[in-house]
Amino acid sequence: MANRLAEIFTRYAACVSANDVEGIVGLYAPDAAIEIPVGGPVHRGIDAIRAFYRDNELAERLEIVGRACIAGAEGAVPMRARIKREGRRFEIDVIDVAAIDEQGRLTRLRAFFDLAGARPFEG
Repeated sequence: MANRLAEIFTRYAACVSANDVEGIVGLYAPDAAIEIPVGGPVHRGIDAIRAFYRDNELAERLEIVGRACIAGAEGAVPMRARIKREGRRFEIDVIDVAAIDEQGRLTRLRAFFDLAGARPFEG
């Protein structure tokens, strides 16, 4: 399970960076739930998850910046997202926390980040 979740984190970051909504959605179980960011609305079910990723501007780049910490079918991974707001680019630190089912599909993903901590990105 640990290797599978680590692979999913890697694929998720690649799909977000590629703006591949169907690739992202394909990582989820039909009854999964997402909370992005934590404290925001929870989107339940594959249709709601697809709508969330389709209707929101995805990060221009999402990269894993440290080792994932995985216990059984759950884990967390530190990431850095490059986003665009008000015509400017910023970077934010993100911790994604996720769980997978027996088939290796995401059942839950929560993204911890604070836009107030965004740093200007000049690159």
